[in-house]
Amino acid sequence: MSLIVILKFFHFLGLFLAGGLGVANSLLAKEHLLVKEAPSAAVQKTMAKLAKIGLIALVLLWITGFGLAYQIYGGMNLGWAFNMKLLGATVLLGAVIFANVYPPSKFKKGEVPDPKIIKIVPMIARGSLVLVLLGIAIRTSAS
Repeated sequence: MSLIVILKFFHFLGLFLAGGLGVANSLLAKEHLLVKEAPSAAVQKTMAKLAKIGLIALVLLWITGFGLAYQIYGGMNLGWAFNMKLLGATVLLGAVIFANVYPPSKFKKGEVPDPKIIKIVPMIARGSLVLVLLGIAIRTSAS
C-alpha cells in the first residue's frame, strides 16, 4: 500500500469524525439553548468528549493534509483556491479549539456559557467549512 493511500485513508477518517462530531455537538448545544438550561453533568461530559475527539480529528486532517499536499503536489503552493481552503481550515481549527476551552471553563465554574457566544461559534465553523469545501472543489476541478 502506498503512502498516499494510507494518508488518504486517515484524511477521510478525520473528515468523517470531525463532521459527525461537529454536527452532534452543535445539536446538543442548540437544544440546551432552546430550553434555556445547562446540560446535565453526563451531557456535559459527553459534549466535552465529542469536542476533544473532534479536535483530534481536525489535527489528523491537518497532518494528513500536509502529507498529501507534499506527496501529490510537492508542496503547498497550490493557488488561491487552496489558500482559501487553508484559511477556512485555520478558522475552523480556531473555532474547535475555542469550543474545547470556553464551555468547559464555564461549566467548571457552575456557569452557563454565554448564549450569544455559543450561537456565533457554530456560524463561524459553518462559514469556514464553506470556504474549505469551495476551495477544495475549485482546486480539484479540471479547468
